[in-house]
Amino acid sequence: MLWGSRTQPPNDRQTMKLLTKVAAIVLSLASCLTANASYPVVCSAFDGQGDAATVTLSEQKLALQISRASASGAPLLLSASVAEGGLLRCNALFDKDSRYVAVGVGHLGLKGGPLRIVVVDVKTGKFIGDFAVPNANLGASLKLAGFLSDKPTLVVVGSAAPDHPTKVFSTELFRVTGEPENVPEGRTLPAEAEGVGNISFADPAHNRLWFKSSPKFCPLRSVPLVGDGPDEARVDEANAEAACDVESAIAYPNGNTLIAATSREPNDLVTSVDLTAHSAQELPLPSPGGHGIYTSVGGGTLSPDGHVFAVTRNLLSNSLFGDAHSQGIEVDFVQVSPLKFIGKVLLKPDVDPAGLSIDHRNGVVTVLSFQGGKWSSQSLKNP
Repeated sequence: MLWGSRTQPPNDRQTMKLLTKVAAIVLSLASCLTANASYPVVCSAFDGQGDAATVTLSEQKLALQISRASASGAPLLLSASVAEGGLLRCNALFDKDSRYVAVGVGHLGLKGGPLRIVVVDVKTGKFIGDFAVPNANLGASLKLAGFLSDKPTLVVVGSAAPDHPTKVFSTELFRVTGEPENVPEGRTLPAEAEGVGNISFADPAHNRLWFKSSPKFCPLRSVPLVGDGPDEARVDEANAEAACDVESAIAYPNGNTLIAATSREPNDLVTSVDLTAHSAQELPLPSPGGHGIYTSVGGGTLSPDGHVFAVTRNLLSNSLFGDAHSQGIEVDFVQVSPLKFIGKVLLKPDVDPAGLSIDHRNGVVTVLSFQGGKWSSQSLKNP
């Protein structure tokens, strides 16, 4: 049975954590199935100037729109055909100079497949790259992790299928036009590491892949994605234990900071870790309110300026039979430094959290989401 209220938690805290994760996974999988059958797969991104890219994948067509922050700039509309089938996901990314937008379309679930990447030159308004990355050299599970920080080079990370996690991952670099820049580099994590089961822990801007320890999750440790890279960073502070439980709500405001959100009782926690000073701050997120409503932390998104961390939380309640029902999505905005709760917005139950992106400028935080069959934005002042 799933527990419907945080005021009456089960005696076993680990059981509560497990049940909350199960509820989130079930809801996420249901969203993927719906998206593939009759609802679009979506993703979005902001750049450092406030321009926004939205991607809508439906009926074997990828529609990309780039909306300018300047009112005088007309939106750029582009489309491409997509032959990939099955459960899909996408992610959209700007390079640091806002010259290029890259979109990765990959496979979800146990069935692997190649990773499709399309790249737009924002200056010319045209596609300059459209290529597939095969599984042969990188593994069954592929993801476009992002751009390197110093040049517009795309980073693709591969690992084994989700049902066969290993300690091995591979990284390959690509030019925006699709040509490989290196021979795929394979790495093996230390024996005391967990398997590479979540490649969203890749931080290409700082050339790191973070991984959990085993059998205990702490410390979080890192290895370079490619080359010699930076020295190992780790999260092992006594007051940062919650960060080691992170599932996917993790971000990297700069090379010396890691921020993560985790489901906790009685309040979910945001933890910010200074990797150089070996210090950490914790911030409890407000309880959702409402009888029988409980939360499960979903993903985390960082604003392009690195100043605001947005945490998506599934608002859940249980029926009389114990099955979980979504009551919507809450997005909590947190100032990165010093750590401070800014506020929250509520989104409809049909929103896809994977499609969210946020922007922060002029004292205002904006969240972009796909809900009710269309893209929309909501803003909140940062006092």
